[in-house]
Parts: sequence; structure tokens; C-alpha cells
Amino acid sequence: MSTTDTYPIVLACGIARYDRVPPWRWLATGSSTTRESMHYFKRIRAALHEAGFSAHHTLVDWAGPVEKRARKLGCEVDSVLALTGRAKVHIIAHSMGGLDARWMIAKLGYAAKVCSLTTIGTPHHGTPVADWLVTNRKTARRIITWLQRIGLDVTGVYDLTTEASAARNEQLAPLEADNGVAYRTWGGQVEFWPAFAFLKPKHLLLKYVYDEPLNDGLVPLHSARWKHEFFQGALPWDHLNLLGWWTPSRMAVGDFSPRRFERHVQEFYGRVARGL
Repeated sequence: MSTTDTYPIVLACGIARYDRVPPWRWLATGSSTTRESMHYFKRIRAALHEAGFSAHHTLVDWAGPVEKRARKLGCEVDSVLALTGRAKVHIIAHSMGGLDARWMIAKLGYAAKVCSLTTIGTPHHGTPVADWLVTNRKTARRIITWLQRIGLDVTGVYDLTTEASAARNEQLAPLEADNGVAYRTWGGQVEFWPAFAFLKPKHLLLKYVYDEPLNDGLVPLHSARWKHEFFQGALPWDHLNLLGWWTPSRMAVGDFSPRRFERHVQEFYGRVARGL
């Protein structure tokens, strides 16, 4: 089957689409090439288009709860289906986007509209980083409360805790069993030095405080795995590298060229798309 005969691909973003806030939003106002290079999924949609796939970005609530984001993702899926005239979509989701998609499929009746869900760096079992943020730090809780008061819904972070994730998995399990959707998962696994600078403290937190040495700087590998039968493999990248974003820290492992690194990530997404 040629790529043009496959179902369209929907790219579902994580908790915070940073390309929607300054300074990225200002920088992404130029040509389509510029917008692709500054997008959350960095040049990935364009690469999939060049490979012959119908790929589509989505926009959901910034840092909102899973249920709210899932409803919006459902609207985005419906728009793609209407645009393409196809009966189903494939979803490739990063981070929290995978949780949104799971809820949409199981609770909102989208199993008949989704052929497959591939998650990349999704905290299916939650992340201790969220536990640490919402339960152990008064300052962090105050910041969250303050952001809510000025109109920014950041309650999605509570859905990323290990406790909330365990409850959600239990609730979704009977609805996800034999629902006809093919599930695949990938995780990231990086050492301290190659990770983005702001992820380094989280990497150490996961490794030394929570005994999670295999992580991508935000999500433990076992959480991204979800279930053994769904797991496709671990990628040698951190949470942002999984989207095609390069950092000078990557030079510690020989990735000296940003564009070459981007191509490696784009080729990975291409392999994922061809395997759908």
C-alpha cells in the first residue's frame, strides 16, 4: 500500500505547546518553512508530507486537564476526517498528548475513528516530577494557584502524578481491551550530560531521589513503556530531543550538527509512519 492510501496522521502535542507562547509564537509568524522549524513538532509534519503522508498538527488546551484536552483533540480529529474524507486516523502523540488520546478513544467514543495510537515519551504511569511539583513544594503549589487566578489553567500537571495515572489506567483498562485500536509506545532514555539544561535537574531528581535512572529528563522509561506488549523501544534522546529539538549538550555524545540530528529524528517519525 502506498503512503497516499494510508489514513491521515494526527500529531498530538504534550502539556505545553511552547510554540504558542512568546517568544516562539512571534518567531513562528513567517513563511511555512519558518513555522515548521519553530513548531512543537519541529519540522516533523513537513518531513512526513515530503515522505508522502497526510500529517496534521492539532491544538488543545495549554496545560489543561486530560478530560478537557481530550474533548478538544476529538474536535481536531473530526476536522481532519472531514478535511480528508477518510474514516479513521492514526495518532502519533508526544508526552501528555498520549494520555489525551487514550481518554478520547476510550471515554469519548473515538475507537471507531482511530486506527492506531503511537505514544512517544508519554507518562502512562505518571512521573515523579509531577509528584514532586504538586505535593512536596509549597512554592510550586503557590505558583500553580497564582497562574490559575490570572486565567491560566495549569491543572493538567495533577493528571501527570503517579497516583492520578494509576487511577486513570484502572478506569480505562476495561474500555481499552479489544477496542480495535493498535497501540504502540516508545520512550526516551538519556544520560545527564546530553540532556537539555533545564531537564538536567529533573534527570537527577528521577535518578537519585526516585530511583529512576532510565528516564528522558521528565518521564521514566517504564512509564513511557505502558505495557510490555506495546513497547517498541527506547530512543537515546531526552524529552525535547524526541520532538527534533537539538541542544549543544548533545555534543557530549557526538551530535555536533543540529540539522543532522533533526534529520535523524525526522527519519524516526518516518519509520513510525511507514509501520502504521
